[in-house]
Amino acid sequence: MSGRSLEEECGVFGVLDTSGQLTDAARMAYFGLFALQHRGQESAGIAVNHDGRIVCHKDQGLVVEVFDNIALDTLQGQAAVAHVRYPANGETGVDAIQPMLIKSRSGHIALAHNGALTNADEIRERLKSNGAIFQTTADFEVFLSLLARNRIATDCLEDAIVQMMEEVRGAYSIAVLTNNKLIGIRDPLGIRPLVLGQKGSIYVLASESCALDAVGARFVRDILPGEIITISREGVTSRYFTPPESAHENGRICIFEYVYFARPDSIMDGASVYDSRILAGRTLAREAPCDCDLVVGAPDSGIAAAMGYSQESGLPFGSALLKNRYVGRTFVQSSQVLREMSVQLKYSVLRSAVEGKKILIVDDSIVRGTTTRHNIALLREAGATEVHMRVASPPVCYPCYYGINTPEQKELTAVFSSVEEVRRHIDADSLAYISLDGLKASTKGIRCGHCASCFDGLFPAGVPEKMKNQIHRIEV
Repeated sequence: MSGRSLEEECGVFGVLDTSGQLTDAARMAYFGLFALQHRGQESAGIAVNHDGRIVCHKDQGLVVEVFDNIALDTLQGQAAVAHVRYPANGETGVDAIQPMLIKSRSGHIALAHNGALTNADEIRERLKSNGAIFQTTADFEVFLSLLARNRIATDCLEDAIVQMMEEVRGAYSIAVLTNNKLIGIRDPLGIRPLVLGQKGSIYVLASESCALDAVGARFVRDILPGEIITISREGVTSRYFTPPESAHENGRICIFEYVYFARPDSIMDGASVYDSRILAGRTLAREAPCDCDLVVGAPDSGIAAAMGYSQESGLPFGSALLKNRYVGRTFVQSSQVLREMSVQLKYSVLRSAVEGKKILIVDDSIVRGTTTRHNIALLREAGATEVHMRVASPPVCYPCYYGINTPEQKELTAVFSSVEEVRRHIDADSLAYISLDGLKASTKGIRCGHCASCFDGLFPAGVPEKMKNQIHRIEV
């Protein structure tokens, strides 16, 4: 992703052994989080249920930095929920690290959440007026406060969750751990992903199927949009906030999962992430051909699309841009200056592959253009005679309100610039994007629709009230 300013949402993981024999659920959760590390690199946490008592360990840093053998050995239990995080706008401090643990009248509850609410501020103020106390500005605390309040009126946690879902708007996938249950919740539109896996008597919930592979669990199915799935010693049961027979038809999974966020070996709602990126590259080659000598992918997120472009066009595919594996994703940096410094450290060029040649770079997206401009300059300095740019997603024109930490709309390169102006900004010899219809068609086999709000501005789950008059609509 060029100018990495669309930051990962978060990754959630949950595990419960219905036989009660598992004692190191935390270690299983650790491997699950490791597989989901790409979804959040700012902090990590694991909460475990040990004979009805929930304990939690969490901190800032990568999974391998937060957990060592000593920490994992102290987290003995039969069930766990876990989380990797990149903070959303307004979420700061250690208190915002998940999982979040509270005590209710019916026992401990730990919650791990991926997504964002569009009416969190209104709910928070209403709950405060009724005496609720909040320690953070994070949406997950709104979920927990609603659950704690709703449990006063019902002894059934699932009933309390249904009541909560009636009040909240937005996108979310949630793993909830109690003293005897693991519960997964997916928002009514299924914007944020959640899958179910199984390994013998052990059931697993995860943001992506790649985390199931990491712990040796087989993929069972996607959690349906609007589904509340409960896993306990009694087995697996589900309740539905929306009718299950129409859940896929009305579903709107985030299309950026296929463009960039998800790991290529994941399968989401019936569509292979890797195959969708290959197909997007093929479509891009048909829609925007180019006379060049070599097709290269921007590491790593543009490589699959570049392969697809090469396959469709017949142009040779090769390596030109090299990536320093010891520099983290540039979106983690907190300022534009730091992002640009990280880009300079992160990429280098294989001079012998590009010198005297016309190069075509394929990337997944352009947000601000920082990385693209730098990489094109590197290729020119290494002797490329021409550098062309093809993008396997449409122009990013709108911020996301559903769990992706995006720049303000005015900072998005494509909002107030034509394709030609963006081309000049990044100093490419030519620039073209895939069409939105072409991108949607690349998610072959998908069982639901797409949320493409960052491209089309439709926002199927609404927008925060305070933002409604601040969105600049782009004429197509």
